[in-house]
Amino acid sequence: MTTDNILAAPIFEGSEKRIEVDFRLGANAPSNGLRAIPRETLDELMTLARCCIVSSRSNEQLDAYVLSESSLFVYPTKWILKTCGTTRLLNSVPRLLEVARELGMEPRRCKYDRASFLFPENQPFPYTAFEHEVGFLDQHFGAMCANGGTAFVLGEPYQGLQWHVYLADDMAPLEKSFKPTYNFEICMTELGNEAALQFFREGNPKFISPERTTQDTGIAALKPRAIIDDYVFEPCGYSMNGIDGTGLITIHVTPEAHQSYASVEFSGFGEDLVEPVHEVLDKVVKIFRPGKVSVTLQVDKVDMDASGAWGALTALPAGYGLQGVASQVSPCGGKVAYYTLSEKLAAPGSPNGPLHHAASFLSIATSSLSDSENGNSSEPEAGGDN
Repeated sequence: MTTDNILAAPIFEGSEKRIEVDFRLGANAPSNGLRAIPRETLDELMTLARCCIVSSRSNEQLDAYVLSESSLFVYPTKWILKTCGTTRLLNSVPRLLEVARELGMEPRRCKYDRASFLFPENQPFPYTAFEHEVGFLDQHFGAMCANGGTAFVLGEPYQGLQWHVYLADDMAPLEKSFKPTYNFEICMTELGNEAALQFFREGNPKFISPERTTQDTGIAALKPRAIIDDYVFEPCGYSMNGIDGTGLITIHVTPEAHQSYASVEFSGFGEDLVEPVHEVLDKVVKIFRPGKVSVTLQVDKVDMDASGAWGALTALPAGYGLQGVASQVSPCGGKVAYYTLSEKLAAPGSPNGPLHHAASFLSIATSSLSDSENGNSSEPEAGGDN
């Protein structure tokens, strides 16, 4: 097996920053909207965010890119960028809006969210405190709302990861064909040792290829019809995108014991998320065997949620207990439900335990303003994904 062009995985933050921006197509915009952005411009935007494109897959509805730090998904009118480590995701926002306007498109909605950082002291400004991130986002999206965007944090700081959300929406009438977007995200820490070993190249006698890793772990069965793009980093770490119609799945894994973390996200319209949430969650925890789990269920238009049940976790995986639950309906029209779970028989004195206590208010501002989102540095981070 050749090791040429295999990216290395650095020691870095597993929790991802995620931004989802919906746009309106102007009269002169191309019919494929954001998908008309040329590759060199996508590379420029990723460089601003301090990451790079590793590989890509496409279907008729969207383009999916595996990044050196997580994933990018581009629909005609939706942009989803998810990055981990100490990436500067927000650094790409001003240029993205500029590129969209050049295409004749204007933003109508923005959602930015993330879990608590496991290593908050390593983050650059403005990620040193959530209020700084909110301030930056309001500068670029707050004008869409009469009273600016809305922000909130769900979950208790000592019951696992907290969930940070910023929403802005112009609340203008939507076309009759509009369908709400649903999002189901699972964040896990304290991965089981044998489960984590599956995502190593080095020291894993069973490693054959990324494709075999995706099959043998059971990940491929989470969305069986998806077109899959997967990658195992050197010496360890895993990223995967899967697209099926308008739906997506994306998985990112940091398997090292001292910083173990995995995220699994499903996103799409109602028809893209048909399996009961608790059944999917049960499959996911069997793959990763985590000690701590957080589950986020989001929909961007509550009044269009035909089922009325989205946001309810009706059953827990065997061996896990509920630590906390919180929900929020935003003035911007969105709804978020957040659950934290813990393994009932978790061994005491876990070396990873303190990682879950790194709430946003404990963040330490270690970077100067010269390292802010307005800085000129644009080199991507070296190395691989989670």
